[in-house]
Amino acid sequence: MSSFSSVRTALKTTITNNVSGIRVYDTIDDMINVPAAVLIPTSINFTEAMARGTDRYEFDLIVVVSRADSRSGQNELDGYINGSGSNSIRQAVFENATLGQSDTSAVVTTMSDYGATYAVNGVESIGARLSITVYTKGSS
Repeated sequence: MSSFSSVRTALKTTITNNVSGIRVYDTIDDMINVPAAVLIPTSINFTEAMARGTDRYEFDLIVVVSRADSRSGQNELDGYINGSGSNSIRQAVFENATLGQSDTSAVVTTMSDYGATYAVNGVESIGARLSITVYTKGSS
């Protein structure tokens, strides 16, 4: 069984090692540098399968880029949230679904809130939200 901490760290490592140019934060830090992806746990279901056979972890990944020039900011954001491509977070997770662990399977399920404004270190940034589901072996 992978622990919550190991799943969170594995997601950060997988994205960092496979998507260039973005800083990934697995905790909600006081100061972040854009472009950035901030991993926010949203829920854990310990009863996904009978007898705790599977646990399901849900995360939001907030992806933010500089808004200095909205066109170039949106182009940069698009690269990170696309379903495929050299900077696609979804593709990086898809191609590394085990996150380097023996009992884990991860998938990026949805993108939402495209174009949302986020205050990052007192400066407005543009972003979007990716939802990530991670399944891992439970324990009783």
